[in-house]
Amino acid sequence: MPVEAQISHRRDTSPCRRGRGLSWIMAAKPVRYLTKMGTKPQSGKIATFGVRFESHDHFLVEYTDHLRRGFLVLPAVRTLAGGEPVRIKLSLPNRGILYLSGHALSVDHPDAGGKGTLIQLASFNREQERMMELCVSSVLGAHVDTAPVEKRKPIDVLLVEDSDNIRAELTAALTQRGLNVRVAENGLVAISSALKVEPDVILTDVEMPVMDGWTLLRMARSRKRLLHLPIVFLTSLSDEMSRLQGYRMGVDDYLPKNLPADEIVARLEGVLTRQRKQGARAEAKASSSGLRGDLRHVGLPSVLSFLESEKKTGDLRVERGSDHAVLRIVHGFLRDVRNVGASGDHLERVFELLSWRSGQFEFISLPEGQEMESGAMKPTSMTYILMEHARREDEAEAEAAGNG
Repeated sequence: MPVEAQISHRRDTSPCRRGRGLSWIMAAKPVRYLTKMGTKPQSGKIATFGVRFESHDHFLVEYTDHLRRGFLVLPAVRTLAGGEPVRIKLSLPNRGILYLSGHALSVDHPDAGGKGTLIQLASFNREQERMMELCVSSVLGAHVDTAPVEKRKPIDVLLVEDSDNIRAELTAALTQRGLNVRVAENGLVAISSALKVEPDVILTDVEMPVMDGWTLLRMARSRKRLLHLPIVFLTSLSDEMSRLQGYRMGVDDYLPKNLPADEIVARLEGVLTRQRKQGARAEAKASSSGLRGDLRHVGLPSVLSFLESEKKTGDLRVERGSDHAVLRIVHGFLRDVRNVGASGDHLERVFELLSWRSGQFEFISLPEGQEMESGAMKPTSMTYILMEHARREDEAEAEAAGNG
């Protein structure tokens, strides 16, 4: 949670706390300063905290990181013992109030991010869940941008396809949907066309005469003028290792040839949106030191196997919606996992990630000669992790078959 805590004493006068003596009251505020805690609450008294958020955004971050999984970070609180019970008055941004209880986990718990103490909350009842959902809805509604949408120029697409019929049909379909389309019958013509007038994106077949899509991709990534140009493969490739190789070389997305035109347009818009958001990161992605892609096309097991076989060192970020984790990899071995989630365990989090069938991955390797802190875990083989994951999946399938 992007907050620190201002902590003060007062006698608890709320109806459900009256008569319990001194308790700790905490007001969560944006990071500005840290007030150290004075003395510990009296023996036998349950520590009580009041938590409020100064902005909707602070609540949204804490909700997605912890609250929705049944946890809460008490920022700057470091005197609670592991397992110590606590009570919390949680003031929501929509002025709702929740009275919660739970117990403290270790101060140095990795999910606390060094901010304070992680609290495992008791299960929410239906009313608390309803109030939380209403608050999330109000937060999202409070930040809807009602400003007029900036009108963008039509997307300039360079379509590379050797089949006259497919090229003509796809050109007509994309043009009808407002795109500007130029065409080339092979990679050589496409490179020449892109060097003359740079398009917004290249949509290319893979198997073509004269110059195929792979060679087109290599030539584009080796030229400074075309280094950041998004390239999307229009292909029937189903082999994960071939797709992984494409991502390694800098392809931005894969589209099946039978994809409806509306979905092709949406995917191209998505590629361009990601490129705008990445900004300076585009150069790292396009170079050979980076690797990013879609888990729908290349499963995480294939990515981990590749990183192990290549003895890579760097950070692998895996994300799906608002959930994400970062795996620290050193010489092909797993050394740390950041954001372990509700499991609280590094390996269990990896097994959870391996079950994802959708999402994005991005690996940023360490520049040659630069030192990297190894991480909190002992070196763990990717082969062991993948074999253990396969064993668990087999057991789950056998159990499901037996129950059926």
